[in-house]
Amino acid sequence: MVSNSLDVVFGAGSGIGQALIERWYRAGERRVLAVSRSIDTVAHSESRPEIEHVACDYSDTALATLAERLKDEQADVVRLVICNGVLQGEDYRPERALSQLDLAAMRQVFEVNTFLPMRILAAMTPALKQSACTRVAVLSARVGSIGDNRLGGWYSYRGSKSALNMMLKCAALELRRVNPAVKILAYHPGTVDTPLSMPFQKGVPAEKLFTPERAAEALEGVMSRFDVEGDLAYLDWRGEPIPF
Repeated sequence: MVSNSLDVVFGAGSGIGQALIERWYRAGERRVLAVSRSIDTVAHSESRPEIEHVACDYSDTALATLAERLKDEQADVVRLVICNGVLQGEDYRPERALSQLDLAAMRQVFEVNTFLPMRILAAMTPALKQSACTRVAVLSARVGSIGDNRLGGWYSYRGSKSALNMMLKCAALELRRVNPAVKILAYHPGTVDTPLSMPFQKGVPAEKLFTPERAAEALEGVMSRFDVEGDLAYLDWRGEPIPF
């Protein structure tokens, strides 16, 4: 295990994030940096020295501090996964009609699904520039596809994921000029049995409702196989491309 080689997971308290960290811990290939709003959301942090849990409020200051630390350590980030996302909140649900649009709710959805992942990626850019070969996966969604949208609805969620995909495309084009070894994936994990999808699982066939562990396994597999040169890959859990 190379001391400065590591995998990084943002949104480490999410179902997929926790399952991915556990999977990488068992593999033992390199140390794991698990970033979440509170380290209390992830168990066993003190008993696993190979996993470092970092509490981050995702403010500009906190992200800059973490990024500066990785740069100073000359960290070689091998895999970076951003799991942060939101579908609904206490005061809002996915909109089914134009009449349901609410500016405050839309801002919240875009803040978490679009702006936060891009702010994380921007903060991590200095570390990515110095890494030998980095694969970046950001949780997107199939419903963010404009070409695949045949049902409508879910205005804010769909829009936030579409905007995320566009910004990731821009980032892929930018990063290829400074480090062609950085490969970026906008990833659709399928329907995973987590609190995010819980209210919408009715009607989902059992074989298409994935456990977080299965979702983590699929994500790891797709990350190891996808290959793009200075472009954005938009793939589902089977590794199949999704139209933008």
